[in-house]
Parts: sequence; structure tokens; C-alpha cells
Amino acid sequence: MAATIIPNSTHFQANNHLHNLSFTLQSCSSLSQAKQIHACILRNNLDEHFYAKLLLFCTTTAMSSTSNALDYALLVFEQLQQEPNIFMWNTMIRGYANSNYPMRAVRLYIRMRDRGMLPNNYTFTFLIKACTAMSCLVNCYSLGPAVHAQTIVFGIPDSDVHVYTSLLNISGDFDVAGKLFNYMPIKTLPTWNAMIAGYAQSSRPSEALALFYQMQLAGVRPDEITVVSILPSCAQLGALELGEWVHLYVKRNKFDNNTTVCNAIIDMYAKCGCIDKAMDVFKGMRDRTVVTWNTLISGLAIHGQAEEAIALFTKMETKGVMPDAITFVGLLNACAHAGSVDKAWTYFKDMQMVYGIQPKIEHYGCMVDVLGRTRHLNEALGLIDSMPLEPNSVVLGSLLSACRICNDSELGEKVLERLMQLEPLNPGYYVLLSNMYASSGRWEDVTRVRNLMKSRGIGKTPGCSSIEMNNTVHEFVVGDKTHPQAQEIYRKLDEISLRLESAGYVPDTSIVLFDLDEEEKAQNLSVHSEKLAVAFALLNTCTVKPIRVVKNLRVCRDCHLAIKLISKEYGREIVLRDCNRFHHFKDGVCSCKEFW
Repeated sequence: MAATIIPNSTHFQANNHLHNLSFTLQSCSSLSQAKQIHACILRNNLDEHFYAKLLLFCTTTAMSSTSNALDYALLVFEQLQQEPNIFMWNTMIRGYANSNYPMRAVRLYIRMRDRGMLPNNYTFTFLIKACTAMSCLVNCYSLGPAVHAQTIVFGIPDSDVHVYTSLLNISGDFDVAGKLFNYMPIKTLPTWNAMIAGYAQSSRPSEALALFYQMQLAGVRPDEITVVSILPSCAQLGALELGEWVHLYVKRNKFDNNTTVCNAIIDMYAKCGCIDKAMDVFKGMRDRTVVTWNTLISGLAIHGQAEEAIALFTKMETKGVMPDAITFVGLLNACAHAGSVDKAWTYFKDMQMVYGIQPKIEHYGCMVDVLGRTRHLNEALGLIDSMPLEPNSVVLGSLLSACRICNDSELGEKVLERLMQLEPLNPGYYVLLSNMYASSGRWEDVTRVRNLMKSRGIGKTPGCSSIEMNNTVHEFVVGDKTHPQAQEIYRKLDEISLRLESAGYVPDTSIVLFDLDEEEKAQNLSVHSEKLAVAFALLNTCTVKPIRVVKNLRVCRDCHLAIKLISKEYGREIVLRDCNRFHHFKDGVCSCKEFW
């Protein structure tokens, strides 16, 4: 197209030349020509003219799917003096949906809704296209959005609900998904399920539980998909009361014939500290898959019941159920928590020789963990050197933990160097090394590690303990004073300290990672998150009920010792789940037998 397409600005009048302008805009073949026309419009003070800008906007958007054209279209869109109508919004959404930026289409749609503009069927058609594009990019559901597009084309009632559900399923951005969900005119059961499952799978259990409660208040009855989606969040938070309610709901609605549902219940009970109830569900099942057996074996492993896990595996073999790679991960974990090195080697070899299962990186990580926990550091090193696979952060992390157990800070430094190449921002590795230095009184090295973390912008993951009470999960961090009962909790801590001191308790200050005097170290230990949670429970629960606490990090030696004594002094059973395993405290004794 020749450059003469631009009319003479001195004769350019909006009222007389709209038709010519429309034709000229529609004839554009490049972004540069569209920009020339835009400049001409601005020079002649026609930028207020709604139709002219509408044509320019539509032309630049539809003309190209390149980023530059879309960015320019957005610039024009932003400069509109009047509120864009639905046609203009749809045109812009369509431009992004047709490009490699489908998420921008979704965000623009949210912005449109924020400004009060109601969508129409065309809007949903373009959203479906963006939805499909995103599904292809992330290699997940792509068929569903295409089917939903047909419901829009043929005008199926409430088709917008299906569109929302498709977007929730694949967005991956839960800030976006949450807004989409809130905007839904009708929330169907599949939509609730999509959001709950998304939160659960994204390690956002608190949001999943909150949404589940909202769902019930809205009068929507959970189905089997809801149950399978919410139980992992109950397990993650240790929300036993809600988990038990869900189990009762399953029984009342005859969902307990569903093997997947029962597997989720077994997992929930095991991770909430009720391994006996998990066993009961297992025994009551008519049909069991390899997943069922694996779930219970893994549950027994984290409770330190290695003999029971091994016996269950033997029974699994007699029933003719073929184990898989996950089965052996559970068995090796059981051996690790029990310190059974010989058994671990037996299973590690049998999985290859008897069952033809080649060890994966997880199995090597388990074996290094077994050897490290039992102070067989040289064997752990030898196994890593002989691995046909490149050791990953799990294997090297297990080796670093072994260095901590053996107090080998020299090897720990070498392992940390390799770990920092794989996961340079993981604070756990730096903390492990800092622990080793602190145990040896090497405070200058502790300071050096902490300064290194600070210079790299790495923060230590704060210890957090949670406890469920009356369907509410209460969370505490070290030194927490934000809880409504904070004053009462700290008075209870003072009382606990006096009783423990009378019973002969002496704080283990060697674990404090700061160069403080003994009194300051003891004070630091007294406000660890698990102690706050236990004090809160002693204030608010009856003596018959076990206290159940979930901690995100490994329980320290001092808290382990203190809680053992609390269980004896107060006559309470205390079940503590840390990031490694369960500790069942009763009458001054822990189920871990001092091995964790």
C-alpha cells in the first residue's frame, strides 16, 4: 500500500470522511501504517471520536498476533476516553486469545468484570480459545475447553459455568482462579471440586478447607470427587475432626465402596496420627489395589512401625498383589525410621533381583537416609559413588543429614557446595550446616553461614506448629504472641516450666544456633512453636483426648525431651507429626525410641 493512504490533514473532517477513514483503516496491511493513521487522527483532534478509535482499535488488534501489534492495540485501548463497550473488550480478548499470550486474555476478562462489564457468548468463545491454548502450553486438559466451546456455540443454558470450570481447572494461577470463581453467577458442584482440588494439589490446604466450609454453607452436597479432593488437605494440616466428619459422610452416602475414596481415608488417618483407624478402614475394604497396600505401608513407616509394615508387605505378597516401585519406597522408609540396615539392603536387592524393578533416585535417597541415620557414613558415600544416576538434591540432602548426625562438618561443607548448585535458594541445607557448626561451638562459622544466607536473600523457614480444635486450625510460630489467648498460653508455659524443672528437666541449649548465654538460650527454647501448641491444647482440651500437633520442620531434641516429660506430668497422650515422622508421647516415653 502506498504512503498516500493518509488523507491531507487540513481537509480531514470527521463528519464528512468517516466512511473514507473506515475504508482506509480496513485496508491497512502493517502496524506502521495504522500508527500513521492514528497520528493523523490525533493531530486533527479526532481522538475523542468514538467510532474512529473503535475502528483503529479493532484494526490494530485483528491485523496481527504479534506482541508489538497487541501492545499497541492495548495502548489505544487504554487511551479511550469513553468506557469500552463489550465489542471492544471482546476484540481485545480475542487478540490475546489468538496469540501466544492466552493468560493475558484471562486477566483482561477479569479486569472487564472488575469494571462491571457483563460478558456475552462471544466473550466466552474467546475465553474458551484462550483456555485451550493454555492447556496445550502446560500439557494438561485441552479436550474439555473444546467441548465447552460447542455448548456456547449452540447456546446451551448456563454454558458460562462450564467455561469458568474449564478455566479453573487449567489456570494454575490461583489468584486468577479465585477471582474467576468469585465472579461465577452459578457455582456448580464440578466448579467447587475444581477449586478445592486445585488448592489441595498446590499445597494450599487452608484455602481448600475454607472453600469446603463455604461449599457446605452454600448448600452444595459433596460427592466422591469432593471427598477425594478435601481429604489430602485434612491430612496435610492434621485436621482430624474434619477428616472424621468426611469419613462419616462417606459411610452415610455409601461412598465407602469406592476404592479411591477409601485409599484417601487411609492416607488421612495415617497422616493425622490415627494409624489404628487407618488399619480398620483397610481391613473393612472389599477391593484393594496396589495403591491401597502402598498407602498403609507408607503410613506405618512414618509411624515408625517397621515390623508391621514388613508384615503387611508379606501379606500383600501372599494375596498375589504385585508390588511396584512405590511399595519399596514405603518399605525402605520403614527401615530408615527403625534403623534396620540389613532389612533395607535386602529389600533394595530384592526389588531388582526378584521383582525386576530398577531403583530410582527415590530408592537411593531412602538407602542413603537409612545408612546416614545409623551412622554408616562411609557406606552412604560408597552407595552414592556407585549410583548409575546423577545424585539429586534428595540424595545429597540425606547425605547432609548424615553429616549432621555424625557431626562431620568438613564433608558437610563439600555436600553443601553441590547442593547449592542444584538448589541454591533452599534454606534447609544452610541450616543443617549451621547446626553442625553450632554443635561444635564454631560460632564464627555459624555467623558466616548466616551472612551467606543473608547476602543471597535466603530466609530460614520459620518453625510452624498447628493444632485443630473445634474444626478450626490454630497455627503458632516461635515466640508467637498473635493468638487471642497469647497471655494465657504464656502463663501456662511458665507453669509447665516450673513443673518440668521440678521433675528434673534441664533445657538442651546445645541446639540453639546463637552465641548467647545459657539463660537466653533456655528462654529461646521455651517458646518453640510446638511448646506453644501443646500449652494451648492443655488450656483448652479435656484430659481424655490426645493432643495432636503438626510441625513443618523436624522437632528439636529439647522439645522432644520436654514433651516426653509433659506427657508424664500432665497424664496426656501427645501425638506430634514433624516433617520426618510421627512421635507418640505417653507416660514419659516416645514411640520413636529416641531414633528419629
